[in-house]
Amino acid sequence: MHSLTRSLAHVLHSLGLDQRRCAHCLRPFSPADLTSPQDAFCPQCAVELKPHSGPCCHLCGLPLAGTHAPGNAVCGACLQDPPPWHALAFHGLYQGTLRDTLLQLKFDGKIYLAKALAYFLLEAASCLPLPDAVVAMPQHPNHLRNRGYNQAHELARALCHLAALNLRTDLLARVVPGPAQAQLSARARRENVRHSFRASPLTAGMTLWLLDDVMTTGSTLRSATHALLTAGADRVDVLFVARTPQHT
Repeated sequence: MHSLTRSLAHVLHSLGLDQRRCAHCLRPFSPADLTSPQDAFCPQCAVELKPHSGPCCHLCGLPLAGTHAPGNAVCGACLQDPPPWHALAFHGLYQGTLRDTLLQLKFDGKIYLAKALAYFLLEAASCLPLPDAVVAMPQHPNHLRNRGYNQAHELARALCHLAALNLRTDLLARVVPGPAQAQLSARARRENVRHSFRASPLTAGMTLWLLDDVMTTGSTLRSATHALLTAGADRVDVLFVARTPQHT
């Protein structure tokens, strides 16, 4: 079956019938491998979507100045107030094509992008121990009704399907809606979400991946991680697609 699929892909490519449109810019292109969902992006966008490889804080992912920062470097904010999670992983910086792609997923209803972004998450998470379950950052029910879907859940669902992981929606809930985070300062963000989450006792003894789309100041991830650990989780690692280049 696999050889037949490869032969069909080769025939389509030779006839120029294998074109698809880039998931981001909609340019038509011929993917290198017609059978791979990773080829959702054209070559130009794929280059712009390469993972971040520069030095960054190993606790919060914040990019660090200079090219010789050690792999275990820590930013000033984390030195003063270390985050509660054990480890983190992310794909790239929240700018350019990656930012545009995430905004399309979050606000334009392009849920199909979650499948392509899940491959980025899977590669980024290779440094983390396998979890007992994956937990998507939840939305308050009122927010979810207004939005219609939770982009973090769509990413988590695609990742769990791809990697045969266990997605749990019953371990963490957002119980306080709070104002939107986008226009708040770092301090206001932390206060905004301080008591926003409730975790289930079912987390006791579990190793969890807490997944979100973007990390800005980390306030939401901190609050949710704290709730999971307080409920008894043994370990919480955070995983997200993009990190903002600086604290705001």
